[in-house]
Amino acid sequence: MKEIFERLFNLIKKTGDKVVFYDSAKGEAYVMMRMEDYEKMTVNKPTAENLTNFHASDKIEKINQDIAMWREEVKETGGEIPPAPAPEDDGLPEKEEENQFYFEPVE
Repeated sequence: MKEIFERLFNLIKKTGDKVVFYDSAKGEAYVMMRMEDYEKMTVNKPTAENLTNFHASDKIEKINQDIAMWREEVKETGGEIPPAPAPEDDGLPEKEEENQFYFEPVE
């Protein structure tokens, strides 16, 4: 048995792969891998809770920052809401208004 483990250790060192052991008596599986690789996997491992709260909290933080900036602008203008920026000219000539007609059937 010791020889088998030595061969598996050497194989893991050569390839960097992981080896799965399955205990059919207990129905459990185990993974053997380099300890450095396992430590990298477990350091700063995000939990499911962190992943779901990540987006919501970031969005809330961004909204709060935007509101704070807007309030600061309102204070600087003396309580007046600053005008919206003018739309940019797209370089296309403006369309002339066409006459619109509505036809009704004659009875």
